[in-house]
Amino acid sequence: MQLCQGKVEGNRAMAVVRPGMTLIECLVAMALVVVAASVMASAVHEGLAAQEDALTMTLAGTAAESRVAEYLATPYDTIAVVDSVEPVGSMLTPDGTPFSESYGKFSRRTQVEPSTLTVPDFPGLEIPGYLVRITVADMWEGQERKVVTLQRFRPQTLEDIAAADATP
Repeated sequence: MQLCQGKVEGNRAMAVVRPGMTLIECLVAMALVVVAASVMASAVHEGLAAQEDALTMTLAGTAAESRVAEYLATPYDTIAVVDSVEPVGSMLTPDGTPFSESYGKFSRRTQVEPSTLTVPDFPGLEIPGYLVRITVADMWEGQERKVVTLQRFRPQTLEDIAAADATP
């Protein structure tokens, strides 16, 4: 890795040694830099993809939880059996307004069916209620992809029974 260059001093020619890199060494160094840069670019790309997936799951979870909360707050005697789908871009908030544009890529399926919860530690104890299942999906590579499915049991409470008995 040394370059020799002639130098004339008086009547004598002297060789001066200068440190430097040969062409092969430069090519190897450049190849190493290119490999390192591509690894870093790949890591950044993977990080951005993970961030996008996290945002998708967060938005889908919010849309599902919004619908579940709506059913949990509904008076028991007004809950109806449902199996409906809100198509992509048409989901509504509990107050009836459309979700923001961020939710435009999702569809939401709502399923409500009568169910009975059996408590394993208490033989014979069965609690009537409704099973609420919400599935939020998006499109991924031309196929519908289920992003989030939430399932909650809405029990019939003593207050619900008392309210039903009090109504004429």
